[in-house]
Amino acid sequence: MTSLNDDKEKLKTIREQMPSTTAVRYLNTGTNGPLPKKAADAIRSVAEKEYLQGRYLPFIEELYAEMDKTRNLLASIVGASYDEIALTHSTTEALNIVLWGLNWQPGDEVVTTSLEHVAGVEPLALIKSRYGISVKYVHVKYGDQYDEEEFVSAVEKAITPRTRLFLVSHVSTSTGITFPIKKLVEICHAHNVYVLVDGAQSVGAIPVNMHELGVDFYVNAGRKWLLGPEGIGVLYVAKDRISEVDPTFISPTSVNKRSDLDMVSPYVIPAPFAARYQLATAMYMPTLMGFQKSLEYLVEDVGMEWIFTRIKGLARHMQALLREIPGVEVVTPLGKEAGLVGFLVEGWDPDDLCARLNERKFMIRPEPKHQLPAPARISTGFYNTVEELDQLAECIREIIR
Repeated sequence: MTSLNDDKEKLKTIREQMPSTTAVRYLNTGTNGPLPKKAADAIRSVAEKEYLQGRYLPFIEELYAEMDKTRNLLASIVGASYDEIALTHSTTEALNIVLWGLNWQPGDEVVTTSLEHVAGVEPLALIKSRYGISVKYVHVKYGDQYDEEEFVSAVEKAITPRTRLFLVSHVSTSTGITFPIKKLVEICHAHNVYVLVDGAQSVGAIPVNMHELGVDFYVNAGRKWLLGPEGIGVLYVAKDRISEVDPTFISPTSVNKRSDLDMVSPYVIPAPFAARYQLATAMYMPTLMGFQKSLEYLVEDVGMEWIFTRIKGLARHMQALLREIPGVEVVTPLGKEAGLVGFLVEGWDPDDLCARLNERKFMIRPEPKHQLPAPARISTGFYNTVEELDQLAECIREIIR
């Protein structure tokens, strides 16, 4: 893996800008990414300003302006237009906006997979009971048993004339599989089925272009691969789908011009395009500015193409190391990984294994038991070194020996 050892000076600078990556072997970006110095400084600065100067009227105008700047930054990263991007408080909130905003009728169907995060499955359960829809689950194999053509075929077979939506992760949180979204979109659209993609483990880890993928709805997190703080997420709604998703919640910033509202009638005119889904006055300014500076850091200081290439290379290297350890089963199919690599060890509970590794300052995590196959999960961030992965593999060998 010679290429992964190139750019040593760049990597040194990056790690200096993210001190947490040298405090431990930080291999858990799939949960929370390390904060860059620019983001941490912005959070402190804005919070201090609010503490010392207060939050009077111009604060709201500043908030709206910074939200717009952040939306433009995001649009450039994910290949979308500014009008199609809304800021939310989490991936979960963004999923709920779409799922509750569609006009469901009794008997409608949703197709999803057996590997979805609970943030998508739980809203589906509520919608199922409230509106009388059906939810179908396509079983997905993992590891070397996963066959992409077989999976795509199973999705198409699950679609019927009553199917309205296909919900799928771009990268599975529980196995690390990268699903062929563009191919799935083409199949679904041929059957007049919307596609909602959970991109919490993809944006910032792999190249993503909304218009090239052709997705209807796409959600992602700010706190993971985009290295932002907690409390912020992203919703993409394709322009020609915005009229088909009604806002479930509304705020003064979700409407076109709050000064033009008829205060004694039950009618509102939504804000243009995706802005109608934002509850801006609930956005915490330090969080917003921390996220914005993280995005600027990734785009301007590090470079997205370099990030994608490095994450993929490190994931492949980790795969190779794990496959050489007796008793280890890698659940992420080779060649289908993004930045997550899941594995199981014969005779070991992943919770216990990860606890032992955490004690030795290897910050990896177990997937929850319900997220089958519930492996131990490694996140290979662009800031990680080959040496850290080699050390992790050796530590796993020692522990299970």
